[in-house]
Amino acid sequence: MQTYNRIEHPVLDVSIGGETEIRPSSFTLITDDGFPSVVAHIQFPVDTEIGQPGEPVTVSLSIDGESHKLFTGEVYLSGIRGSCRNLSLTDGYKKLCDTGIAVAYRKETARIILQDTLECADINDTDITCPAVEIARFSTEKIPADKIITHLIKTLKEHGHHGLRFFFDEKNIFRFGTPENSGKNEGPDFSFETGKNILQTKDNLIEILPLPIRHSQKITVNGKKLTTARTELYLSGKHSRMTLWLKEAL
Repeated sequence: MQTYNRIEHPVLDVSIGGETEIRPSSFTLITDDGFPSVVAHIQFPVDTEIGQPGEPVTVSLSIDGESHKLFTGEVYLSGIRGSCRNLSLTDGYKKLCDTGIAVAYRKETARIILQDTLECADINDTDITCPAVEIARFSTEKIPADKIITHLIKTLKEHGHHGLRFFFDEKNIFRFGTPENSGKNEGPDFSFETGKNILQTKDNLIEILPLPIRHSQKITVNGKKLTTARTELYLSGKHSRMTLWLKEAL
């Protein structure tokens, strides 16, 4: 278990298109265990000519001399707004959305259907726990690959397998499974205490300084094991905070 009682400002490390000597104005990352996609934005001064759509992006947080990855993906959109250059970021979920597939299977296992879908979308880095179910018939018209996977999860639910979900983690690894296996984000069990390293508490959420925490991670709050349902992280030169929405640990 890791406990942080820090008051120093977090250090953000960003690489875009292989360039690392850059300092953003702000970074926002939102994750939610109910959605397979994240919300990620990075902002620079308007005169910073960096970040073209398709360029690879990694964002890390330095804490006590250790680097922790927050996001891996690419630039999705780039635009100017006022005095800022705004970059919208995306992970491997974009590949699923951009890949249209029509499938037709008879007496095929769910895992093979999933693997075929990921191969069509050119997704190779995976962590999958898929029920050993043979599906009598599984077919769709041409639809995006993410819809194929959603349809597969619905079909598996009809076979008695509940709680399945998919998303991409901080390393851009495709994860598929339930919260009990590979359908969760992994990381240290951070510990938080009121009056120590919790900035604010309200109902089912706490506000803390930024840490490498995403949805579905286990943490300890005032001695109680909980799970993050949603995370909102914001870092800038003037104001950096993280909000965690919590629920009972499984």
